[in-house]
Parts: sequence; C-alpha cells; structure tokens
Amino acid sequence: MTEDIKEEIYILDKMITSLVELLEEKGILEYEEWENKLHEKLNAVKGLTKFEDLEE
Repeated sequence: MTEDIKEEIYILDKMITSLVELLEEKGILEYEEWENKLHEKLNAVKGLTKFEDLEE
C-alpha cells in the first residue's frame, strides 16, 4: 500500500471516529447503535444471512 493511500485511510478513520464521537456527545447517537449498523452493513456486503431472517 502506498503512503498516500495509508494517509488517506488514516484521515478517513479519524473523520468517521470524530463524527461518531460528536454525535454521541450531542445525544443523537449511541456508540452501540453505530456499531450495530456498521456490522449490519458489513454483513450485507458479505451476503450473510442473519439468524433472525431465517424462516422456521
């Protein structure tokens, strides 16, 4: 990975983290909500099926 890409990823990480922290401080978002949404989206990308989505 080139240094430019590493730096860009680092900056994006700090931007997202700062935004989530700010939203949490203002009472707009809880960290758990954000983390759950993140896992939901990552699992959707992987094409995984949630246990709750399985039919009986």
